[in-house]
Amino acid sequence: PRGVLLYGPPGSGKTLIARAVANETGAFFFLINGPEIMSKMAGEAEGNLRKAFEEAEKNSPAIIFIDELDSIAPNREKVHGEVERRVVSQLLTLMDGLKGRGHVIVIAATNRPNSLDPALRRFGRFDREIDIGVPDEIGRLEILRIHTKNMKLAENVNLEDIAKDTHGFVGADVAALCTEAALQCIREK
Repeated sequence: PRGVLLYGPPGSGKTLIARAVANETGAFFFLINGPEIMSKMAGEAEGNLRKAFEEAEKNSPAIIFIDELDSIAPNREKVHGEVERRVVSQLLTLMDGLKGRGHVIVIAATNRPNSLDPALRRFGRFDREIDIGVPDEIGRLEILRIHTKNMKLAENVNLEDIAKDTHGFVGADVAALCTEAALQCIREK
């Protein structure tokens, strides 16, 4: 696939997964933060997007990661600004041009997949969609182990029980829980 869309609630690790993929594959990683690329100057946002794709092409194999895709590619029928419409059109054109560009893959993350322009979600653009949902008990236990591996835990700390009790927590919540617990120990000492 040329485009992969990761969607799920905030803090579920979409950006982390994209960084891990780039790291594991050794590909050039180009990060585009959705809100940062937007500009009210005519043509500037589209130019920024074109530059990003050109840079990735020069350094291929490459991964372009677009964080907060919904902020730069909202549904064109529902937006009032001309800038947003032009940026969506530019992104569609760039995604279509990827077929002849060799080893450039676009990964995007959003927590609002339904607010994206439908043209982006058709075959040949973001044709793979991966739901990064809320982790289950086993997932939470894995995340707990990662965040506590360099911590000295008291004998009565049972990570399995904590994983059971944290239903609905995403990765960021589990990380915050571990950090808060460590800070609480420091405060007590």
